[in-house]
Amino acid sequence: MNKVNLKVGQKLIVELDDEVILGELIHVASDNTFIKLANARDISANNLLGNQAYYSSEIRNIQIVDDAKDEPESSTEHTTVAPTPSPPVKHLSLECLNDALQRVDNCVYIQQPDAKYHAAISVLKKERTLAISMEGVEEGRHAKSVSLLSIASNSAIYIFDIKWLNITKDLRELISSDRYLRVLHNGRFIQDILLHRYNLALGRCFDTMLAHIATTKCKATKDPETAKEAPGIISIQTCIAYYLKLPENFFNDNVNYDLRPTSTEAKREAAKKIAFLISLQDHFIHEIMLERFYRGCAQYCTSLACNVDFIDSLAEANSDGHRAVNAVKPFELDAGMHCLWPTSKGN
Repeated sequence: MNKVNLKVGQKLIVELDDEVILGELIHVASDNTFIKLANARDISANNLLGNQAYYSSEIRNIQIVDDAKDEPESSTEHTTVAPTPSPPVKHLSLECLNDALQRVDNCVYIQQPDAKYHAAISVLKKERTLAISMEGVEEGRHAKSVSLLSIASNSAIYIFDIKWLNITKDLRELISSDRYLRVLHNGRFIQDILLHRYNLALGRCFDTMLAHIATTKCKATKDPETAKEAPGIISIQTCIAYYLKLPENFFNDNVNYDLRPTSTEAKREAAKKIAFLISLQDHFIHEIMLERFYRGCAQYCTSLACNVDFIDSLAEANSDGHRAVNAVKPFELDAGMHCLWPTSKGN
């Protein structure tokens, strides 16, 4: 179990052997042998469990979602220490986690161009950023069966059964039009199958696996000796769980998406894969890639406010502000792109 400081009032994710529980900590045993949670919920099956007690022998891992404001002396610690990750990770707030889980539970499954289909298209066409995932594309154009196309916004998730529905004109626009920015993971498989099976080019997109590779400075290549994927190539489940601090067993990898009728578990797992993609994109862009840029913006914005004397502030305000720009140190974006502030006019 990882080392966490437990305080009454914290919102926790507790990983058991077969369950992942979300709840509020209401009691910690003095000898650390068990904990009690209020409003416990199995976040994999979304079952409300009420108040529950869990013993240390059955707990695999504990993660803090929202911290408590109690005094430090009320805390206790577990005995083992988890390794500190290199790339920055983000703890989802309880509100964000609940919102994503609600969208998963309310995902809309569509297998024909009926009223549900037209309502979904109407909603999605109003968006500008869409999360996209496809099931059964792991071999690209050589895939035996493409099963589901999942498209999500910040408010809803729609699962289109393209075994029955195929890819309609409306879906083709959502996939290819530069009006939208698509967020996906390991998009080369999706692009390959769209191009060679559906004669459809994927429009501009943000690939979270490429963002992971740029962040960790890994290369998306295969070892010529073993033909195995390099460490930088990770699954969508692993990427989401790592960067957003979700439990290891949050996803179920043993789901058959090709069976018909499509099972409730298959729909739920397909929805879970894209429920967090836009949040993951936001984390990569604003908390990793642009972190130094935002730091520079903050430094520039305080260039007037830091002047105690109003005369100095007035003199700076009446200047062209070039001195304040030069005070910002050159930086590199963490995605490997170089960005320097200009050092003289005209540059």
